[in-house]
Amino acid sequence: MNSKSTTSARPIVLGVIAAVLLTVAIYMVAWPGAPRLASGPAEGQTLLTIYEGPKTMTSSQDAVITANGHALFVYDVMVNHQHIWSDNVLPTSTPMASFDFDGEVTLDIQMPGLSKAVESAAVLPTAWGIIPEVSDGHVRFTVTEPGQYTVVFNDDVNKAAHIFANPIETDVPDPDDPNVYYIGPGEWTMDAIVLEDNQTLYLSGGAVLHSIISVSGSENVRICGRGIIDGSDYAAWNQPGSYARVPIDLNHAKNVTVEGITLVNSNCWNLNSFASKNVQIDNVKIISGRQNGDGFTFQSCQNHTVTNSFVRSWDDSLVLKNYSGSTKGITFRDIQVWTDLAQSMEIGYETDKGRTLDPEISDVLFEDITVLYNFHKPVISIHNSDDAYVHDITYRNILVENAFMQGDNGNNKQLIEMTLLKSGWSTVTDEFGSIDNVRIDGLTVLHTLDGRVPESRFVGHGPDNRITNVTIRNVTICGESIRSMKDLKASQNEYCEGIVVE
Repeated sequence: MNSKSTTSARPIVLGVIAAVLLTVAIYMVAWPGAPRLASGPAEGQTLLTIYEGPKTMTSSQDAVITANGHALFVYDVMVNHQHIWSDNVLPTSTPMASFDFDGEVTLDIQMPGLSKAVESAAVLPTAWGIIPEVSDGHVRFTVTEPGQYTVVFNDDVNKAAHIFANPIETDVPDPDDPNVYYIGPGEWTMDAIVLEDNQTLYLSGGAVLHSIISVSGSENVRICGRGIIDGSDYAAWNQPGSYARVPIDLNHAKNVTVEGITLVNSNCWNLNSFASKNVQIDNVKIISGRQNGDGFTFQSCQNHTVTNSFVRSWDDSLVLKNYSGSTKGITFRDIQVWTDLAQSMEIGYETDKGRTLDPEISDVLFEDITVLYNFHKPVISIHNSDDAYVHDITYRNILVENAFMQGDNGNNKQLIEMTLLKSGWSTVTDEFGSIDNVRIDGLTVLHTLDGRVPESRFVGHGPDNRITNVTIRNVTICGESIRSMKDLKASQNEYCEGIVVE
């Protein structure tokens, strides 16, 4: 990586810089006719927006990707194929590219970085129904809907290509607005950017920002754009002399929206929210390969919704905890997950880290979640390791393409796990909580390591600390319809009641 632009985060200065750079770093192509952002293309036309990479960076040597014949800038982003926890991880890289479009785009991918020629390819999620053409080292397929597309070559997850096909961007903030931090194309290293009430941070397509965004005690804040926040300049948080640098950190914030951007190479958690209310997150993409690289992680929050997003993490992908007070009203919907380590959908272990009175985690919905790969611990887990009352939790329409629980998971190889057990993360050691009214409605697992149904388990603690009223229905695993606890290979202890599979 060559020299970078360095500046402080001042909205007026950034607005001027962005206005100049935006004209040279983004080009737009329409077939046929000129692009029309407001109304979209006429019938039969395609509107395509391609963002050049920063001049200080070089497009990946591992992948060559074009969209309707136009070259995309391909980023090498950090991932980790280890399924064993280590303080000294051995991350590698995988290619990532993005563009905006409305209409129809044909993608052409070549993979010179693979150890062998491309002989086969799969486009995930399989629900797209895309069967690519593979010939002469090229993988070609056409997309008609915005979304996240992952391409796996030769049945090997190494160097899988992540392609983020965004909708055409609208509602771009005014760079001259004094309440707008407008970061234009280019590679930028900045001090932490702190957003105050009624401020917007716009990260343009073609921008790579090495910094962190903090929203602490502020409200009515927007973070948006098509750019990238890249934490690769920072050593992992647990290395000597380093500390946690969360790319987007919300703390006691209210009325926040985050949309469109991509987070890569974080040195710890990615998008964290603590004791915040009314947060809307849409079309945010996360790829993380270092320790504690949780994707969307919320503690003691209320009324958060995450939609149309993507997480590839080296720790829990979608996670809820209590650090100070209760959690209520959280929705994860239409999200793709790739979990290289830990759990895909996790509640806990810390459910009362702040030792608050009568803590709860409730009214939580995981809906239309596609787990591309789950490589380590349970896919669905509630680990109430403190004394919280965890209740009214729903999982609806969960598709697991590959449930490959392996690595150093020990006795944590379950597909579904709900427990009231103390752990290394427990804070409250003299009391236990409970789990009640959990519903799993629609769970499909396409592949497991051995083609068989993996185990699930439910463990309560005592007569007053039980797991109750769990309904699991519409489950299919490796083509087998699951209609009973036996079919599910599920175990429960005597402190569970009303666990029903139908």
